[in-house]
Amino acid sequence: MNLSADVHAEARTKPPPAPNRWLRRLRRIGIIAAVLAIFFAVMAAGTLYYTSRPDFCGSCHIMDPYYESWKSDVHSGKGHATCVDCHYAPGQQHSLMAKFRGFSQLTSYFSGRAGAGRPKAHVQDPSCVRSRCHGDLEFMTTEYEFGDIAFDHAKHLDPQGQSLLQKQNELVELRAELQGLLGQDHLATLETIAKSIQHSDQRNQQLAAWLDAQGLAHLRDNVLAYAELIHTEVRIDQLRGLKCSNCHQFDSSLQDHFAVAKTVCYTCHFINQPFNTNTGRCLSCHEPPTGPVPVHYGVHPATQPTTETTSAAIMMDHAIIIANDINCVSCHIDLIHGTGQVNRRDCENCHDQQRYLKDWDQLTTDVVRTYHRDHAAGQRARCADCHELIDHKLTPLVARADVAGMLAPVRKDCQHCHPDHHREQVHLLLGREGFVEAAEGTPNPMIGSRANCRACHSQPGADPKGKMVLTSTRDACRSCHGKEYEELFTRWQNAIQARLEEAQALLATVEQQLAETKQPPDRDLDEAARLVARARQNVRLVATANGLHNKNYALMLLDQAVFDLETAMSDIVALRPSPRP
Repeated sequence: MNLSADVHAEARTKPPPAPNRWLRRLRRIGIIAAVLAIFFAVMAAGTLYYTSRPDFCGSCHIMDPYYESWKSDVHSGKGHATCVDCHYAPGQQHSLMAKFRGFSQLTSYFSGRAGAGRPKAHVQDPSCVRSRCHGDLEFMTTEYEFGDIAFDHAKHLDPQGQSLLQKQNELVELRAELQGLLGQDHLATLETIAKSIQHSDQRNQQLAAWLDAQGLAHLRDNVLAYAELIHTEVRIDQLRGLKCSNCHQFDSSLQDHFAVAKTVCYTCHFINQPFNTNTGRCLSCHEPPTGPVPVHYGVHPATQPTTETTSAAIMMDHAIIIANDINCVSCHIDLIHGTGQVNRRDCENCHDQQRYLKDWDQLTTDVVRTYHRDHAAGQRARCADCHELIDHKLTPLVARADVAGMLAPVRKDCQHCHPDHHREQVHLLLGREGFVEAAEGTPNPMIGSRANCRACHSQPGADPKGKMVLTSTRDACRSCHGKEYEELFTRWQNAIQARLEEAQALLATVEQQLAETKQPPDRDLDEAARLVARARQNVRLVATANGLHNKNYALMLLDQAVFDLETAMSDIVALRPSPRP
């Protein structure tokens, strides 16, 4: 028997060893993992594509108005821009942060928290100026027409800062000139007033009064020009932080997805500016109408004229207005509504700590510059987030009754015709402007209780011309002080009236004596004339302001006036030459 042959035969008939079972499992896991990876990759790609489509954004019910307005907007049609093209800056769409933002929004929607607050999305400038959108910057060299308004991006964006540099150079030159004329101390006071945030008319009045008090009225033109340069420089500097979204905002009318918010233009151009002046100058933006237009009981060309209004209208050509340099305010003061001011209460909605508002009571151009840099440039705040809206529109006059609405802005601005109206009443209330030795600054005691004009002037009445005004009555005193004050009111009124009539009669007598007295060659009437002028000021203040506004101070003024007049009368008599025997 051959042993070697038997071993080989057995080896050929024995089955091969079985593969390692762990290898089989790893192979299966690898296949499953690959399939799952491919599946999830396809799902991720599909999900990424689907969730980046506007249809997905529009599937959320709170996005309905935004989605519908996007469909009708030029950016979705001609521009082929999707939501993520604008609302994610270039390069951010596929970033991890973008995924977290999207996941957060999706979670909010399914958790029911979506819609609890207003949707608000920001579009950053890089999204607008990407290469396939506005990257060619053609808009910087194109003039756009909005109705009769011509807009130039370059003037507003000023990328090289040439306008700001020019104003800064003018400021440096004028400041050096004023420093030489005024001195450092006066210049510091001037800058404190010039940098205050108030309407330019009020600021100019304050500057003019300060110059008069300092005997510097001859520098008025230079000082007012310097103050205006300070505020113009701040306005230009604020444009440096301007973003596309400051002016191009969501269109609340839903006719487009977003549009130019003209209220932003009005806030920048009209805040704290007189009508048709500086940044609010009409011809800076508007071209005057060409040809005759209907006025006086007629209609504005934008409305549909009727037979009645057309026949009643009088035609007017703006070319004549321009040629004669007639201010637009003469006919169009009703065009601007609102002041654009910032209310402290609105600030406190965001800032609940006093440290954020420590500069509020002393707003200056430097403070405002900081506020704008932190909020508008730094936090993407929009004008309407802080400022009261200013509206600017022409209201057609289609009937005679509409004239009342046109006059409303003028009627509200009493100082247009009555500068310092009720000035004497205020001075008497505060116990000033008259002359009483050691009694200057004797205010009405009612001021200590914080009572204002409306506390006493509460009843309808009539002025000497028969026009209705709010008058004060005994009832106002009785309402706070009791019935016994009715009698006290009458006693005060009678005492002041009697003393005033006495002073007026004596004033007339002394003035006549002074006018009839010839100044002797060796004597001087100047002191008597000074006493008469001082008494006249006191009497006029009490008579004009109504002594009841400050009974104690009024009687002091009249007593001083009588004393001065009696002294002046004695001087006049003493200066007269003795009659010849």
